[in-house]
Amino acid sequence: MTIDEPTLMTALGLAALTASAMFIALAIFARQIPGVRYWAAGALAVGFATVLDGPRLIADWRLASLMFNIPFTTGQAFILAGTMQFCNRPHAHRVLRVFAVLAVVLTVMFTYITPDDKWRIWSLCCCQGAANLATAYLLFRYPDPFSRPVFIASSIVALLQALAALAQGVLVSLSAVSITYASPQLPVANMISWGGAMLNIIAGNWLMFLLIMLRLVADLRVVAERDVLTGLLNRRGLRPHIDAILRRGEAHGGAIGIMILDIDHFKQINDTHGHEVGDKVLTVMGEVLLKMGFPSATPCRWGGEEFCIVVEGQSRDYMVQMAEHIRKSFQQGTAELGVLGSGRTVSVGIGRSFIDAQFDVSSLISVADAQLYLAKLAGRDRVAVAE
Repeated sequence: MTIDEPTLMTALGLAALTASAMFIALAIFARQIPGVRYWAAGALAVGFATVLDGPRLIADWRLASLMFNIPFTTGQAFILAGTMQFCNRPHAHRVLRVFAVLAVVLTVMFTYITPDDKWRIWSLCCCQGAANLATAYLLFRYPDPFSRPVFIASSIVALLQALAALAQGVLVSLSAVSITYASPQLPVANMISWGGAMLNIIAGNWLMFLLIMLRLVADLRVVAERDVLTGLLNRRGLRPHIDAILRRGEAHGGAIGIMILDIDHFKQINDTHGHEVGDKVLTVMGEVLLKMGFPSATPCRWGGEEFCIVVEGQSRDYMVQMAEHIRKSFQQGTAELGVLGSGRTVSVGIGRSFIDAQFDVSSLISVADAQLYLAKLAGRDRVAVAE
């Protein structure tokens, strides 16, 4: 069986250009995701190089070398830079510039200045292999449990691309025969090159597309489970944490505590100082709860000026200490706003229970809510605990 190289390379190039169009569309509609524009540029550069070089339409091999090697190698650099941005790594622009300069210098040097096909192919394969190895490392090391399988698959594909590029370079450099442009004298090296190109254009691009979609899903999930103003979980986001505590409690025994917090006279703050100050007060509470330093506690915004904290496996005294810490920190934080005098106060109701087969979390929430009502009746700015 023979392989029609021009047709194969042209088809791969068109596939890369299609992937580039998808990345560009995603870059327009998902601007908050870093790296997508670089991935679009990488797919575009690889597709351009492959479509242009595949049919062998350029008679001058020197010009063909420039038109293929520079965009193809730079395309790998764009993919690396996009991966760096996607994985929140710095210096992506600097790395891109270094690889782009290398692609131009190596191609021009071994095509025009000191023409040498073996050195050109070997050096550019090393450059492409290094970019792909770095891409594989970044994808493998990125700590994202939600998309972990896709990150690993993408890492494997990038690693195989790197090995294909390096293998092609080694076979060409060790060859005893004279090599011309595109090394038709070494069919094995060309087959390895085609395999790497197919991995890059077909598997690599689609996996990157899947990573982008999963990032969008993760962002939407964060929006659905987080309160935008305070950064805390909302009720929906708190539910999985409660379920996990209940599963552990049913399996090994343990206690669960619920604290309901309500900012005192919050409507008066809005009426007197405006909703902007009211939002700042809510933000202060969010900051206090996020920074309170109690690892067994999971806070959320319960609704309006009410907040809820779920505490796992702690004593009644521990929860009271936590509530007092929050109460004092909130008053100090609101005083620092500069428009509320000595600050504002919060009332707290606490309920605690051991987890067993008859445990009902809604009943415990009602207990904490009743204690909050008692704290309000007793004069506010205090903690009430169910006996």
